[in-house]
Amino acid sequence: MNLEELRREIDELDKRIVELLARRVSIAKAIGEAKRKEKLCIVDLGREWEVLSNVRIESLRLGLNPDAVVDVYRRIIDLCRSIQNPVKVAFLGPRGSFTEEAARKFFPSEGYAEFKGYPSIRDLFRAVEEGEADYGVAPIENSIEGSVNETLDLLFETKLKICGELEHRVRLNLIAKPGLRIEHIKVLISHPQAINQCRSFIARVLRDVEIREAASTSQAVKIALESEYTAAIGSELAAKLYGGEIIAKGVEDYRNNYTRFFLLGWEDTPHIEGCKTSIVFSTPHKPGALYKALSVFAEKGINLTKIESRPIKERPWEYLFYVDFEGHREDEVCKQALECLKEKTLFVKILGSYRRVA
Repeated sequence: MNLEELRREIDELDKRIVELLARRVSIAKAIGEAKRKEKLCIVDLGREWEVLSNVRIESLRLGLNPDAVVDVYRRIIDLCRSIQNPVKVAFLGPRGSFTEEAARKFFPSEGYAEFKGYPSIRDLFRAVEEGEADYGVAPIENSIEGSVNETLDLLFETKLKICGELEHRVRLNLIAKPGLRIEHIKVLISHPQAINQCRSFIARVLRDVEIREAASTSQAVKIALESEYTAAIGSELAAKLYGGEIIAKGVEDYRNNYTRFFLLGWEDTPHIEGCKTSIVFSTPHKPGALYKALSVFAEKGINLTKIESRPIKERPWEYLFYVDFEGHREDEVCKQALECLKEKTLFVKILGSYRRVA
């Protein structure tokens, strides 16, 4: 075939590809409408991961670069998402919080999600339970400060499921009105936790500055931008939203400052590879009960990634145990372990099986 013939063949292939894309988009729209009628979650992260996994395998079989093809398919998924009704996502706010940053990583497609901040973790759980939001994003653990107890308690109290997990790097920044220089700062404002995580920077650079506390880092940024000679410690998103200038980036004392966030909804991830599962259980109040409960995982060769205890509020000095382990609840070995666990505990609640969002 000569050059012109080859080009005509490419043109014909491109036409067919676009026609197939249009067909895929129309099917995605119909799926979205069907899910809304049945009151199902619009986003199916498990299904998306399954599609991308299949695409990767097929690319390898055909000798194509799997990473490049997966990138193309991510854009195709974004295109299909864009024609469905936007999902409503609740996050711990106000606007510009680190939880909003995490929420936008869960739903990166422009225009696909509507984000709304809530003043407390309990409020965002309520928003999802009552249908104000399709999903909620809540912090569960910080690598420096530890677990978020309110999230743990609400996972036990409510019927919501964990359907995704994300680890977000917390990068704290010094933010002020554009043009304000560090040597002119007289007041520093932020959330107490953020201030505590920047003690070394404050002692070294802002030692004579007055420290004030705010209800959140986002609120601190808003106040700083409305005040004279005032700076705040907050997120890059807050600086962008409220028109602040980042005077110094990454002022936190510890660079490995990460927060885990859970994506909460009504359906957890379908049975696919590479999942984790979270559960909560309680044991009889007698010697060796916890040891016997946890031994079922060791016997089945299941790796535990976290264990945490929380007091049972109605029964002083008795505890709930939260456990994360590798594997999906529908994996045969996990099913066997959970059945054995039920025999050694007072109750077991599965909080969800999920995959980490890259």
